[in-house]
Amino acid sequence: MAIRADLFSYLQDFLLRQSGLVLADDKVYLIRSRAQALLRKYKVATLDKLVEEIKRNEKGEMAHHLIDAMTTNETLFFRDTYPFEALDSLIFPELIRGNPKSSIRIWSAASSRGQEAYSIAMTAAQAIPMAAQRVKILGTDLSESAVAYAIEGVYSPMEVKRGMEQKQLTRFFKPQKDDWAVNDVLRNMVHFEEGNLVDDQLVHQVRKYGPFDIVFCRNVLIYFSPEERKKVIDRLARAMKRGGYLLTGATEVPEGNMSRWECVMFKNKRLWKLL
Repeated sequence: MAIRADLFSYLQDFLLRQSGLVLADDKVYLIRSRAQALLRKYKVATLDKLVEEIKRNEKGEMAHHLIDAMTTNETLFFRDTYPFEALDSLIFPELIRGNPKSSIRIWSAASSRGQEAYSIAMTAAQAIPMAAQRVKILGTDLSESAVAYAIEGVYSPMEVKRGMEQKQLTRFFKPQKDDWAVNDVLRNMVHFEEGNLVDDQLVHQVRKYGPFDIVFCRNVLIYFSPEERKKVIDRLARAMKRGGYLLTGATEVPEGNMSRWECVMFKNKRLWKLL
């Protein structure tokens, strides 16, 4: 299914403005594949008509659902392993030494379907005394459907097998029909809500949950333009404590217009501390 060149250019601009997503010229196939459900849902015959409707009402339901569809929500529990090892053996011990009874606030800033935030909660529960009372985790994501999925906290057998050990599954989840639901310990530690990293209001939105000792913003910066990436990094910094840790994707380097970061090596991987 083709799309008119001028409408594709508009769509690139729309997605960049609304979500920070850079849609390359060779990604027409991505629009075709991810918009199919919307065409059926709204009974729209062509991509051109879908984009024209969005152009007429950028704040409407159809536009919101297209942004949701274009957001990548692929993730798994304990993704890449080393961030959670860093929490367990480096970051949590450092925070506890600084103040053994203090609360610890963590932000999963692109939390997708919740696996990252719940993995953080499991790590904290295993590493920190009284973690259920001391550790509070906020998960935010642009995708309305991903946030709803995370709040429900019910995962398929395939999802819980990806990255999670059996002992963690039996300790932190309970069987529910054919699926697994997070238990009350995890639910009480984690709160989810929608949040757009390219919206400057996000800093005000999350302020009541911070300031944060730790922020996860992994494997999402690569989708932003270089200038938007700097703005996102600065927004994260404004919500963090000085000396707080930022965990990015393995190849992602935080560079803000105003914020400055120190690189800390852990198992040959880079972590970042806010200066």
